[in-house]
Amino acid sequence: MKNLSKHLYWFLLPIILLVGLDEWIKAFALAHFPDESALTNPNFLNFAIHKNWGLAFDIPFRREFILLISLVIGYFLVDMLIKNVKSHPKIAFSSAVILIGAIGNVFDRIYYGFTVDYLIFFGRSALNLSDLLIVLGVILLLISSRRSTQEQTHKAN
Repeated sequence: MKNLSKHLYWFLLPIILLVGLDEWIKAFALAHFPDESALTNPNFLNFAIHKNWGLAFDIPFRREFILLISLVIGYFLVDMLIKNVKSHPKIAFSSAVILIGAIGNVFDRIYYGFTVDYLIFFGRSALNLSDLLIVLGVILLLISSRRSTQEQTHKAN
């Protein structure tokens, strides 16, 4: 990943395509999957609709507040991406993955009024592909930030 900053878009293209696929799956799920309340005997993984009207984990907030918070977080992610694209491309990539996943969920909130979750784990935890990308991006960001800090400490010694 040495030249990641020069070819960042090639690494991000599959992520963008995954969010496009996620939006297609959400539309398909809304038309064909049952509501999660119809699950009488949930398995490890079920395909059903969960309408998330709140933040992560269904924490209830008004839609306008959620969109405002999303814009603020998005601003900081874009800023982190721009500041690190040349010096720490892995941090920039991680920020972009989080941002792209979040855009998928923000689109849902604007278009549907809620986030569409369709992967129901253990009859309780509801996720979609954009959520999984956000989690992946956060994990990558933590790993990249830790390595960057270790490299800076090593260079200083």
